[in-house]
Amino acid sequence: MRASEVDRDYPADAPLAEVLAWTRAFLARTHPDLGRKGPVCPFVPIALAQDSIWLAEINDPEPSLESIAAVIATYRDLFLATPPTDGPDSINKAFMVLFPNLGAEGAAVVDQVQYRLKRDFVDMGLMLGEFHALNESAGLRNPDFRPLRSPIPILAIRHMVDSDLPFLLRDGYPAEARAAFLRAYLYRLAGSLAPAKLEQAIDGVVEAEIERRAGHALRGEGAALAALAALPLPPDLAGELPPAAPAANVCEGVRP
Repeated sequence: MRASEVDRDYPADAPLAEVLAWTRAFLARTHPDLGRKGPVCPFVPIALAQDSIWLAEINDPEPSLESIAAVIATYRDLFLATPPTDGPDSINKAFMVLFPNLGAEGAAVVDQVQYRLKRDFVDMGLMLGEFHALNESAGLRNPDFRPLRSPIPILAIRHMVDSDLPFLLRDGYPAEARAAFLRAYLYRLAGSLAPAKLEQAIDGVVEAEIERRAGHALRGEGAALAALAALPLPPDLAGELPPAAPAANVCEGVRP
């Protein structure tokens, strides 16, 4: 449901209302540790004003990685079908899917789902953000700031934008995944990117590909060495060969 419907239909202590209040008080405002001017998430104030944030609460009593991944895939398809589906207003649309039954100890599950689904989301021009109380992802301009910490575990869906490039370049993902992220980014946004971002994204693809191929080469070399080591030793031919001639003494005839 839209944020305005949460305001209308839910008490302040309900999980949906709690997350909406946190969105307004934290994401939509500046923070002294942010490292730049403006709100923590620049799009949230506009989205709130346009009432284009939808919230959903999943009350599965025992949510698992598989069940959460299936729920998020369903909401991804719903997000793509919900107006506005294109144009400038679509970048301010967001879905926030809450998992209050996970609790703080469920943070790892949220991270795993995000990691598993991110490539598919990016391929579709979407971003999937993971929020929970234990999130250690650092701010882009202040490594001590934690912008993705929330009172309740959340997976958030929105359209990819040009400013997402740093999130696709992070070393926490394998080179193959980074290369795929950046190709999707360029495919979706290359025509609207500033020259500096375009160059940075292309350089990122090249660097990720070099790293990926170097990794394949090392793995190939390691596999070849392992295969060589596994070969059976040749039979002992010592009894079939003539004895070796004694080595010449280069000091022969020379007294010490």
